[in-house]
Amino acid sequence: MLYPVQNNVRNRLDLSGIWDFQIDPERTGKDIGYATGLNPKEARPIAVPGSWNEQYDDLYNYLDLAWYVKRTYIPLNWQDQRIFIRVGSAPYFGTVYVNGQEVGSHEGGHLPFAFEITGLINWDAENVIAISVENELKPTRVPSGNLATALGAFGSHPRTTYDFFPFAGIHRPVVLYTVPNSYIEDVTVVTTIDGATGIVKVTARLNEPVTTQATITLSGGDQVVQAEVKFREGTAEAKLTVPKARLWSDQDPYLYDLTVATGTDLTRLRWASARSR
Repeated sequence: MLYPVQNNVRNRLDLSGIWDFQIDPERTGKDIGYATGLNPKEARPIAVPGSWNEQYDDLYNYLDLAWYVKRTYIPLNWQDQRIFIRVGSAPYFGTVYVNGQEVGSHEGGHLPFAFEITGLINWDAENVIAISVENELKPTRVPSGNLATALGAFGSHPRTTYDFFPFAGIHRPVVLYTVPNSYIEDVTVVTTIDGATGIVKVTARLNEPVTTQATITLSGGDQVVQAEVKFREGTAEAKLTVPKARLWSDQDPYLYDLTVATGTDLTRLRWASARSR
């Protein structure tokens, strides 16, 4: 998944900071309206990103359902673009709500997920972003827990088959971002090494099967390698060669900038050269 960036055709609003927070061990929050606001007598502030287990002593061992709520305004000049919400990480099952409407859910605690929310925005008014997160240990989840055998059988706490604590919460930033109506949806980069030359194969995909021109540029230090390509039915490919490539290593973690641009969109990536094995 491309990381949201701020440039001349895309906007980005980071919602990191203090959110309202409330645990929901009975799992009744959805029915009583937590998606539009928490109980003011029971809610408390919490930092996002962060783990609730570390921020409150009484929640250190809590691994059930909890709710996060943030109120924000969306810039009016975003109205002609498509708007997405991106959650960087929410172990283990997260559900997103915007102004009381459920947007989508994601299972898996260590990868980002994003949903389009264009049609749910209140313009020139406050918007309520709610995210429910639960981290119940289950045999079918990775890593697994609450098993009758393995570590759980020997009285470990929590009952898990791994040797680190399963911290819960929103662990990476929550970001709102925009893209044009026609935009670069995905970029795949495959690198190989031929002697001292780096070979970079780039495949870019638009959100719709249109034909348009694009420029793919790889730059680093005094090197600039560029290719003019055409999106055909929404897909474009290019192969770039980098003479005397500066290869990434733990002693020299050097990165190249890769830019894929069309007439209506601009997507930037950071590409790390790596020696193939």
